Amino acid sequence: MELTEHDDLNPHLGNMDAIDAVADEGFIQGGALVLDWNINAVLGWLSEKGFAELVPMFKMHTIDGAVLPKLNDRLLREIGITNVGTRVQVMNEVVKIQAIARAQQRSGMIWTDEQYRAGPCSGSLPFGFPFCCECMHGRPDLYTLYNSKLNIMQSEKVCNTPCTGCCGYLIKSNNVDLSLIIDIDTDASSTAVGDPVGFIQISTMDGNYYVLSMRSSECQKITALISNAKEEAQILQHMQTMNMVR
Repeated sequence: MELTEHDDLNPHLGNMDAIDAVADEGFIQGGALVLDWNINAVLGWLSEKGFAELVPMFKMHTIDGAVLPKLNDRLLREIGITNVGTRVQVMNEVVKIQAIARAQQRSGMIWTDEQYRAGPCSGSLPFGFPFCCECMHGRPDLYTLYNSKLNIMQSEKVCNTPCTGCCGYLIKSNNVDLSLIIDIDTDASSTAVGDPVGFIQISTMDGNYYVLSMRSSECQKITALISNAKEEAQILQHMQTMNMVR
């Protein structure tokens, strides 16, 4: 029987596998997905879809992978596509591109680190000293910040014995939707020696509460990263809502 490992619940790897499953070969140019396409990749995609006559227009207006998902009927007219039927056909393909681009954007990784667990003597000794083996104390939590969510992966031993600890863990993967975050607080401190544990406390609209244990010296930087990602996620959600209303 295969044991579940961290990578099996890694949301980044899961997202990329899901994108690969949805995106057929037509959405992969030169080994790259949509947002990473250069102009030549976009021109190749156009030709594959039967729009070779549009290649000069797209080349003239430098349509690359970052621009392609943002196209709409008005922009297609502006670059010179006057035929209504052709614009409709192109937009049918662009809609598929937009779905892949959104998935790719959501899976973008911003930051990742492990839970900080300070040892004795202000952290000068390993956590759990003198019993430093992972099977005695378990693995630290793994934090990963994406463009759309914060993933907190926790590993808990099923039974508090060295034997079962070596054999496996109960792995929990919690995804915090950045657009639902309402408050981020930091609790850090300083000492004459070492770097004490600091805490980042996150509250969400759905009533959940999460705590990240980090080095105190890094708490402000990580809090800023999460705050910036939260604001971007909320802005994006608002824009998508407005587009749906229109």
